[in-house]
Amino acid sequence: MKCDSSLLNQKKPFFLPDWSQDVRYCRCMVARISRLGKCIEERFADRYYDAVGTGLNFRAEDVILHNWAEGTAFDNALCVGELLPVDQSTDRQAIHRAIARVSEKVTLRNGDLVFVDTAEEARPIEREQVIEEAHLYCKIK
Repeated sequence: MKCDSSLLNQKKPFFLPDWSQDVRYCRCMVARISRLGKCIEERFADRYYDAVGTGLNFRAEDVILHNWAEGTAFDNALCVGELLPVDQSTDRQAIHRAIARVSEKVTLRNGDLVFVDTAEEARPIEREQVIEEAHLYCKIK
């Protein structure tokens, strides 16, 4: 759960924070919520999102050891690619589980984004690196 300032506009580069020496990224799936919902059952989750896409979740690994929130919920820590209609999604079950889990604790609203981490390990990043995934582009500065 992150604040809206964590979302990086895809047209802007990601600037490595000067307070961390080990920033990495993980690919994730992103679902855009299309209606208000609280305590959504997994079997009904498909009614609550209308688009999916690929995202990047930046993490300051050296800070996470001491404080998870500070190491993951900083400004521009999330990059979202183009969101496509749901019928083009591949792994919808993981999205359904995430929506059900998150909606137990907070009310999901129209336009919210739910990020679902993949099982991949976090990858290191370097200045001037360009990360290109399906419908996603991010330049590191």
